[in-house]
Amino acid sequence: MRIAAEVDRELPGLETDARYREIEARMRRHAEAEAADFVARQAEAQQRAAQRAAARAEAEAQAAIERERAAVEAAVRQAVACEDCGRERSAGLCEACDHRRQTEALIGETGLLAATWSADPSDPIAVAVVAAEVRTAIEDAIAASWAQFQEITDPVALEAAGPEALEDAAAHNAFVVAESAVGEYRHEALVMLGRSTEAQAEARKAYTTELAKPWFQALPDSDDAQRAATEAAAKAQTRTAEHLLAVRLEQLHAQARPEPVRPAPWSQRLPELAARPLDGEALEVIA
Repeated sequence: MRIAAEVDRELPGLETDARYREIEARMRRHAEAEAADFVARQAEAQQRAAQRAAARAEAEAQAAIERERAAVEAAVRQAVACEDCGRERSAGLCEACDHRRQTEALIGETGLLAATWSADPSDPIAVAVVAAEVRTAIEDAIAASWAQFQEITDPVALEAAGPEALEDAAAHNAFVVAESAVGEYRHEALVMLGRSTEAQAEARKAYTTELAKPWFQALPDSDDAQRAATEAAAKAQTRTAEHLLAVRLEQLHAQARPEPVRPAPWSQRLPELAARPLDGEALEVIA
């Protein structure tokens, strides 16, 4: 026992009865201290639990307030008419007009994707011609897809849906077709740019570099060496095509953005302002 050992070490030579009394007294004090410590820890734990409960209640109350505020704001937004077509209770933009905007943006992006390889990016007229051709092709695809939808859909169901539902369906159909066209034209652009002089040169360089590695120098014509070199060439060709596409797209986007209107410097504007008559001078002229 630890307490008995402490008594023997600190008070050597005690008689048996005195030793027992000392041990008993120390054990009692130790038990009392442990009980007090337990009570203190329990009170502290209860306090922490109460604090956590209060924090949770406050957080839940704040979340309820935020939900109520969001619901009110959503109701207010929902009551706003569509800014494009005026449809009531459209949160500022109805589904059909939202899809029309997205479709227009996708068609424009598709035209630029086609121009990255089929036109000189620095020639606005050539880019515009390609974009017009792409727009016509996508609009034809949208019309064909919508005609197919009408053929496979019950006319009675279409009429029962109402004009707004029909308008939403047509706008969504156009969006889906345009979104698919972006993916197709992007793939085509990567394929065509992969055939460019830059991409082919990078592919040949990667092919040669791979075969020059020490573990392939002994058997450059082996299946493993040829496979590794071919894979390296394909990766380099793809990376170059993606880089060319990104660079040319950025160039085309920059050309499509309107130039910011910069005011004339004060050195040019001051003489013009000085030549204008002041209010008093103008009244004297009128008089």
